[in-house]
Amino acid sequence: MLVELVSLLNDDGLRLDGAFYAPTRDADRRGPVDAVLLIHGSRGNFYDGATKSMAEDLSTQGYACLPLNTNAHDTAWYNPGSLEFKGNAFEVLADTCIDLRAGIDHLTERGYRRIGLLGHSMGAVRVAYYAATQDDGRVATVVPVSPVRLSYSYFMESEDAEEFAANIEIARRLIARGEPEGVFRVGHPIPQLFSAASFLDKHGPEEKYNLINHAHGIRVPMLTLNGSLETHSRLRDMAQDLAAAAVNSPKAETLMVEGGEHSLVNRTTEASDAVLKWLAALTPERARV
Repeated sequence: MLVELVSLLNDDGLRLDGAFYAPTRDADRRGPVDAVLLIHGSRGNFYDGATKSMAEDLSTQGYACLPLNTNAHDTAWYNPGSLEFKGNAFEVLADTCIDLRAGIDHLTERGYRRIGLLGHSMGAVRVAYYAATQDDGRVATVVPVSPVRLSYSYFMESEDAEEFAANIEIARRLIARGEPEGVFRVGHPIPQLFSAASFLDKHGPEEKYNLINHAHGIRVPMLTLNGSLETHSRLRDMAQDLAAAAVNSPKAETLMVEGGEHSLVNRTTEASDAVLKWLAALTPERARV
């Protein structure tokens, strides 16, 4: 399969790399959506396995696909233009909205008008947050796959509360010492490196990105997916809770894939089939066009 490597600029002038998958000619595409922007999860990138697999499957069925890096791709990288460290370890999640907008702009410039947003894991949070908070009429539907729960209050009452509280305290001490970019290793809610500022941005008591609190802002059809093996406290029931909270969506559905692991990496065919069925069933009245 041939793909076109692309480089875009967001509104801050930051380069975002991605790959454009042209829709297969003569494919029997169904439904009003004509293109899908795909967003990676934590430590991921545009050629990440789950994102790449979904783009391949959707494009063969007639949907143009653009897997795209956000500024939070991979764990960490250095931007010589701004002299800043970027990547997942330093992410301010709200800042990725201009990255998604750049991807939507690119698809629009190619002639596509009804864009679906699909994200895996933390990418699911990014696409749902965008749909909930950005007034972008080009977005026709949103598909969060294995969305992550970002809720201070939930974690403080979970079985992992002690470890979570310890990480909050480490981040606060680093901030107090004037080291917001100080990096430390985290085990909960996800094993990875975080800067103090990024950890508190995502997991602090303000709950900036608790999708349950934002879901009422989603006014397009939404399908959430997860796997039955996603039992960690950051994942458990989150797909179902998000769909239930999207009270202003004209059509909010959820599907749990039996035996599915996080991001459905072991159930890619079932995941793609579910998304294709969802896209085909949308109507122009329900997909924002």
